[in-house]
Amino acid sequence: MAENFSHEIVIPTDPLFAWVHIFKDLTGPSIIAPHWHEGIELSYTIRGQIDEFKINGKKFQTQPGQILVVNTQELHSIKSYSRGHKLTLSIIYPFSEIHKLYPEIASQLIDINHPEKFDSGQKMVYRELGGKLLELATVFDSDLPLKNVRVTRLLVEVLELLLTNFTASKTDSRLDAGRKAYAVTRLQQITQYVNNHYTDKLSLKDLAEYCGVSKEYLSRFFKKEMDMTVDSYINLVRAQSVHQELLGQPSISLTDLALNSGFSGVRTMNRAFARVYGETASDLKRKMLKRGAKRSTSAKN
Repeated sequence: MAENFSHEIVIPTDPLFAWVHIFKDLTGPSIIAPHWHEGIELSYTIRGQIDEFKINGKKFQTQPGQILVVNTQELHSIKSYSRGHKLTLSIIYPFSEIHKLYPEIASQLIDINHPEKFDSGQKMVYRELGGKLLELATVFDSDLPLKNVRVTRLLVEVLELLLTNFTASKTDSRLDAGRKAYAVTRLQQITQYVNNHYTDKLSLKDLAEYCGVSKEYLSRFFKKEMDMTVDSYINLVRAQSVHQELLGQPSISLTDLALNSGFSGVRTMNRAFARVYGETASDLKRKMLKRGAKRSTSAKN
């Protein structure tokens, strides 16, 4: 029997009650593999664009001023290859915190991803939300003495506007993501297992046994629902881990990097990494070390 699987744990940004992050001026591809969590996530594109933000199978290409919300337990992923000056605010509200303040959220979803369907009142509130999110990003990125107080106030005000103006019943047909409940549950089971075990020797056989289905069924199901093979997804999660490790610790040895992320060796890692990021992990490491050396020289001068 398959073990219980849990959602990705989201830790609020201390001392706030929600997770807040600003993604800015990324110089290369930004890839976030399909995943899910219990919290409600909001993404606000301030500058630039996100090439593909996929939520439960639906694809969005964001523009400046666009707001996207990922409701609780919805599978989502991000692919952004465009370069240039990009700025995106991300917020994840813990579901438990929202539920304490507004128990009705248990039977509702936030429906804000299709502004073309808004009435005049919602269009006005949407613009107000954009202003508050821009202010939130500016204050969050500052050193103001009352920064955390102001950010907390804005987080609450944004949440209130969302819950007051953009909620809909979970049974509302407009929010049908085109997937049956069993498919969503199965995908959550698979993706969470991979995210928890990608450092191990993981195979299609392991996943099939965990899910209690045949390898053939799992392979067909995953390819149909995710538009990629199981092996490609495993390597995507591993490559994402390598990318994060390199950005935080570029001096780490390539062998350790490969083995720590579940790859059999450096060559395998480089092939998988290049398919996702357009360059090998070795190339990225050289660039990161060269960039660090230049900063060190400039600081000395």
